[in-house]
Amino acid sequence: MEVFVTVGMGPWPFDRLVAAAGALGGEHDVFVQRGTSQVQPPCPHADYLPPEEVRNRIAAADVVVTHAGNTVRLVQRHGKVPIAVPRTASHGEGGNDHQVEFLRHEEQHGRVAPVWDVEELPAAVDAHPQVQQRLLQERPAPSKPDPERISAILDDAYRRAVTNPFVTHPLRRYAYAWGRLAGHKGRHLDVGFGDGAFLATLADTTELECHGVEPHSSRFAAFAEKRGDIPVAQVAPGEPLPYPDAHFGSVTLLDVLEHVPDDGAMLREVRRVLEPGGQLVLTVPARHTFSFLDPDDVKLRFPRLHRRLYSLRFGRETYEERFRARGDGLFGDMSVGAARHVNYEPEELVQRARECGYKAVHQDGANLFWRLLPPLELVPDGPPRRLLDGALRLDGTLFRRANLYLTLEAA
Repeated sequence: MEVFVTVGMGPWPFDRLVAAAGALGGEHDVFVQRGTSQVQPPCPHADYLPPEEVRNRIAAADVVVTHAGNTVRLVQRHGKVPIAVPRTASHGEGGNDHQVEFLRHEEQHGRVAPVWDVEELPAAVDAHPQVQQRLLQERPAPSKPDPERISAILDDAYRRAVTNPFVTHPLRRYAYAWGRLAGHKGRHLDVGFGDGAFLATLADTTELECHGVEPHSSRFAAFAEKRGDIPVAQVAPGEPLPYPDAHFGSVTLLDVLEHVPDDGAMLREVRRVLEPGGQLVLTVPARHTFSFLDPDDVKLRFPRLHRRLYSLRFGRETYEERFRARGDGLFGDMSVGAARHVNYEPEELVQRARECGYKAVHQDGANLFWRLLPPLELVPDGPPRRLLDGALRLDGTLFRRANLYLTLEAA
């Protein structure tokens, strides 16, 4: 069979697919468009092809193998079923796992033959004529799209992009969470709302009915006094959330999960108050190159150094209140009993969430070098703080490795 393999025209390499495609040459007539990949396949290949040649090769090929990107739609428009292999961030093939998310949806609803392990590619190519015939019969091409609906979707996406109130905030998790929730309606719960900056803005800029819980007594009291229009509750670490089952359509856990001694218990309790199909927007620090510099672990590993630095910045009385009294069940912002400030591997957290009754529907991230920068709370207002804010914004815009952002759906 004539097999055309294309990895697209983007800047990311896809060595795994190119290497697997090269191994097909002994059984098939293979041509590979390899992009920036470093692998030299033992078959005819080119780095890039003109668009017209790509279309011609798709039309002529018996089998088209591609990454799970725009080429999938191009192949489908030629009346064919592509074999698609998703790029993954963990292999350095993309900035996030959006291709995995896209292919999971297409596997259930579209006309595509997914390959999740490149070692399975030879078998998938051999079986493809039958698979393609079956899918073309079972899943007819969708009807012509409605131009007005497409225009409305694009207009809504544009409004979210330009009106996101956190677009310039140094902490990118707020912009991510707001973008995932904007346009939703119903009851929303922010767990561990801290100073309330995100919760208050979410209530003021969306149609959500916002609620919040916070274990820290002084933060809770300050926000409750300032925003009496937003229902909030003080909940000690480990206590059940004071709401009935399936009470909320969405929940946010923004850099909270890593502070508790039992993250599984926290995820299950949030799942209890989420209605089926409801969304949990979850952000945590990710395990990466600079995780060992995690400043939140300083208070656990180097308590004397932490006491000195914190007392110099905020005063000894404030230190004693937050790290010695422990009246709220907290050691600073950590739950008493938490042994460490967890940095998560994305795959492990997704699996943990699945075990607790969720499925992942979106994944993103931000930052890389922010562990090399001083913590925000230790930098005073004025020029030093503005300089740090700018550095954090730039780092969050350019990189996606230090913080993990997930949108999970209650199964």
